[in-house]
Amino acid sequence: MKKSLQQSAFIEIQGLCADFRKYESQYLSASYTEASARADFIDRLFIALGWDVSHKVQRNPFEQEVKVEKNVDTTMGQKKADYAFYLTPNYRDVIFYVEAKRPTLNLASADNYFQTIRYGWNSRTPLAVITDFREIHVLDCRYMPNIDTASQMCVLKLTYAQLENEDEFAKLYWLFSRQAVVDGSIEKRADELPKRKMAGTQRGLFRGGDKAIDEAFIDDLNLMRETLARSFKRKNQYLASDELTEITQRVLDRLVFMRFLEDKLIETSVKVGHLGNKGAPWQEFKSACSILDQRYNGIVFKPHRIIDRSATFVVDEADFGEICAKLDDTRSPYNFNIIPIHILGSIYEQFLGKAITVEGRTAKLEVKPEVRKAGGVYYTPETVVRYIVERTVGVIIAGKSPTQIADMKFADIACGSGSFLINVYDELLRYNQRWYNEQINKLKYVNNGTCISDLDGLLHLTLKTRRNILLSCIFGVDIDPQAVEVAQLSLYLKLLEEETTASARNYQTEIGGAILPSLSTNISCGNSLIENTNNTDITVDPVEARKMNVFDFRVAFPWLNVKGGFDAIVGNPPWGAEFDQSTITLLRDSYITASTDSIDSYAVFMERARSLLTPKGLLGYIVPDTFLRKDGYRATRAMFLSGGVSELVETGPVFSQVAYSTAFCHSVHEHSATCSMSILHSQSERSDARISG
Repeated sequence: MKKSLQQSAFIEIQGLCADFRKYESQYLSASYTEASARADFIDRLFIALGWDVSHKVQRNPFEQEVKVEKNVDTTMGQKKADYAFYLTPNYRDVIFYVEAKRPTLNLASADNYFQTIRYGWNSRTPLAVITDFREIHVLDCRYMPNIDTASQMCVLKLTYAQLENEDEFAKLYWLFSRQAVVDGSIEKRADELPKRKMAGTQRGLFRGGDKAIDEAFIDDLNLMRETLARSFKRKNQYLASDELTEITQRVLDRLVFMRFLEDKLIETSVKVGHLGNKGAPWQEFKSACSILDQRYNGIVFKPHRIIDRSATFVVDEADFGEICAKLDDTRSPYNFNIIPIHILGSIYEQFLGKAITVEGRTAKLEVKPEVRKAGGVYYTPETVVRYIVERTVGVIIAGKSPTQIADMKFADIACGSGSFLINVYDELLRYNQRWYNEQINKLKYVNNGTCISDLDGLLHLTLKTRRNILLSCIFGVDIDPQAVEVAQLSLYLKLLEEETTASARNYQTEIGGAILPSLSTNISCGNSLIENTNNTDITVDPVEARKMNVFDFRVAFPWLNVKGGFDAIVGNPPWGAEFDQSTITLLRDSYITASTDSIDSYAVFMERARSLLTPKGLLGYIVPDTFLRKDGYRATRAMFLSGGVSELVETGPVFSQVAYSTAFCHSVHEHSATCSMSILHSQSERSDARISG
């Protein structure tokens, strides 16, 4: 069977090669376009390799293994690869990219290679293809893209003439045919490739190397943050540590958001690499921020008391200009149109683990004390986040209409950078878009502004609809104001993920105001565990309340007084957080899990989250498995089991630097007479769980 598939593909591609040879002079003319090359040869090449490029079989637009970029050329430069390949049932994570060119171009130019490698590296796919059919080049994308070393990254070259040789064709077939990819050919080939020494010729930022996108970007962000902080401190000695931490983050958030808008082709008038063209990059940056604030709103460009309004704040133009130049799209290895939003979330989670400290007349970046004590920042793996969201939010919304879902409320009450909230939002967006596309009378949804139709007639949610879903359904709380800012930023990026210059401008014209909504009433700063309202018998001294950053859910979210609670709460609550004596006293008075057990923050968060759910609300947490067996957690077990457990999964170690196992807890708020419970071990063994209170 395998041999016959290969032989059938070989026969098909022999025919393509014969066609190309017969009219090669025409195909090499300047009038022969990339779009024609794709339709005549490249589409058919990958169809022969077993991929449903034309979607003759995979007609469901949400379950297609090949996504084809229709906008071949843009005046501002292409930001998406021409083809992205996936494998069922995972239609979110790209397996490999293919970049198409017309045959008259120099396929192996440094710019072409650099562009293609960026697609692969930014989405963590190890190999990518660039082809004009006349030649096929396979590129190594494991290393940070560097224009100076891009030409060294080709690991396989095949001409169309070589494809007529069965042995040479086999090299392509057993690497990129669907049959081969299903068998893990991409990963196997990447593992076989030799390690490279990628010192590069660049200095400072973006030096190259074998770091993954998340590791490289957090290193570069930290380097930029420390450089800015030292520069700001040198010119403004009055700035304290907290102020330096705040303003450096805000400046970097603005630069990242600018690059995101630029790479998504949403914003055309402001480019990071052009700041300084008039000789004053900081002043041009401030002017650009003022323009973007009017267009987009949101916390990122909101006028800041120091950055935008202080008459005494001075910035070294040369230092700032150097960072802007490094972030220029033509030089930067990062493509924010390709980097998945959840990877940005993991990067920012690491970012939040450090703060600026002042030492004399200078500043430096240091790990926060609580992070140092915990041994680092542990970002929840994306697969775990998705699983939890699918088993909670996905279950709740199944079979519901968008109108019904609009009344639902989902939260993470220790949201950090917003990774769980991003996934909840993504789940809602995907479900809503699928629902509208399954309706018979689609036209009414287009006419009333709910959806827009693309070239294939597929309905996509309008920016207005995506915005309404965000404001109606997504809520978060975190005690760290920096985390709140980052969570809002992440959700803004997700909101704008599918927009274009035209769609963004059209929406701005329609509403007559800024594009981004304020998220101040959705994502709030406060201590989720401590409140001081008439709903409790606990009162907190006003001074202590400010120190503890007490948070009253029913004040911040007044609709809770009517609705009664959230429909689902998900997340990875803090483990082993240290509390001062005043907080310990309050926790012991307020929580069963703190009054009788050894106080652990994750157990108290479990109890707090349960209290904030509707009677049928679902809780989905990943927590240490210590509460399942240790004597000190009897109250936690009793509290958890009393509400009914619909699923309990022991994951084994999921954090690379944490030795003990974790458990995914999926529980129903109201008591259930029947509940199924199982433990899934990391070795894929299954056993019955016998856990007593």
